[in-house]
Amino acid sequence: MSPRMPYQCMVQRGNLLIAARGSSIDSFRDGSLLSTWKCPSIQAAGSTRPSLEVTTELVTQHYETSSVEIYTDSAPPAKKRKLSTSGPVEANSVTKEGKKKQNSRSDAVQSGLEAPAVIALAITKDGRHVIAVTGEDKSIRVFENVQEDGVHRLKQLSQRAMPKRPCALAVTNDSSTIITADKFGDVYSLPLILLEISGTPKSATHTPEPAAKSFTPAANELTIHSQRNRKALENQRRQTNKTAEKSEPVFEHKLLLGHVSMLTDIALVALGVRNYIITADRDEHIRISRGIPQTHVIEGFCLGHSEFVSRICVPPDRPHLLVSGGGDDELFVWEWECGNLVSKADLKGYVSAVMQEFDRTEESDIPVESSKIAVSGIYCTQQALNDSFQTIVVVTCESIPAAFAFVLTAENRLEYLQTLKLPGNALAIVFGTSLKEGEFDVSNRLVVSIDTTHKLGSRTEEREDASQNLNPLQSYIFQNGKIVQDGTFQLAIAKQDEGEANGSGASGRLTNLLYSLENLRKREGDMREE
Repeated sequence: MSPRMPYQCMVQRGNLLIAARGSSIDSFRDGSLLSTWKCPSIQAAGSTRPSLEVTTELVTQHYETSSVEIYTDSAPPAKKRKLSTSGPVEANSVTKEGKKKQNSRSDAVQSGLEAPAVIALAITKDGRHVIAVTGEDKSIRVFENVQEDGVHRLKQLSQRAMPKRPCALAVTNDSSTIITADKFGDVYSLPLILLEISGTPKSATHTPEPAAKSFTPAANELTIHSQRNRKALENQRRQTNKTAEKSEPVFEHKLLLGHVSMLTDIALVALGVRNYIITADRDEHIRISRGIPQTHVIEGFCLGHSEFVSRICVPPDRPHLLVSGGGDDELFVWEWECGNLVSKADLKGYVSAVMQEFDRTEESDIPVESSKIAVSGIYCTQQALNDSFQTIVVVTCESIPAAFAFVLTAENRLEYLQTLKLPGNALAIVFGTSLKEGEFDVSNRLVVSIDTTHKLGSRTEEREDASQNLNPLQSYIFQNGKIVQDGTFQLAIAKQDEGEANGSGASGRLTNLLYSLENLRKREGDMREE
């Protein structure tokens, strides 16, 4: 038996838990499995594409090139010149010494899954609708929680393919609008419920773009004087006269704002009478924009990170604060409205203490103390601590088998509370949340999704057979000011599908889906985002 497929992302509303594993979405209530939705394969949907590309492009920017050879019958082939973009850069490049150099940004060309993987989830405040992003087809799918003949299931209401692959989701407080950010830096709004207008031509609902003016080479047959130049002219005409096929979405969607860098996270905040959209990107920026309909107004920035910002979180009981983390060694606490950095908290020291227990010499020659960290999750809850309710911030890092708990003090500082060691690398965490608007749930239970396919502290090495039956969803509770294992609560996991994460090399196929944030880190010679 192969290890169970881990859950890469989760959301919860009240006692309803929605969790995505690969291309499937499971729904739970009070620990019981209610239903499983499976994404149809690309081939089943009628696609002619031969294989799936990388399922997550949250952190992978593929620079695409094509070239045209200019030559004559008697002369050697000329140097290739980049003229347009049509195909992906190959994962392996050849160095001057003739050795192949692995490109870490494209180390998994295929996900190994038969259908597009779910890379982001969101849920409305009333828990009625679930929104999911399936990566390879760039689609936003909306589901409704329905119960038919006493059986609960997720009913898909719509599927909308976006121009670029979405990487982050949020839903407005009135549960009517989806806010989505993509890897090219754009933020769009879409109505939650897709309104179909039958018989309406595309031109009636969308303003057609003016036709692109075809390129005319400056040279012609009268100005060239060699066979080589004649061949070059023919190549120019053949390449530039091709009309680019550009299909725009036919459903309602509005561009709200844009970054010049890859977006990584988004948060919607209401402060006073005004709404805000807070966005984070790869270029160390946290941007504060006004909410709809004034999203073009930039209120300010929170500047201070020296590495990418991967996660932001606004504590529900202190909406004027923002906790952020990413590739830096610390967590940052901001008064985001004025862009003021209030405090920092060390994170790398606690991560290094955990990683000291694992032998990583086979994976890397870099000492544990000098290795980088990447924050994969920041979660806030309120718990009883020292005879009062305190704001607890729980943080996870990529490929680290632990969660780190901090107390957000009255002075807006993060004070270390506990390191919760896990039986697998942490992937996602959910807390109970209230169904009533304006009410913050203080449920003391948290569910942690762990990686069941890779060894602890590793993103490449597979687990041993002894841990193949490990439950990918672990339950914990706050008790006496600490987080402890909840032995009385067990989540019923769906039956393993045939071929799901099966066979040798399973971890390699899932690595890019589960561990992609470290690729956000800029390296010397990296191309800047366009």
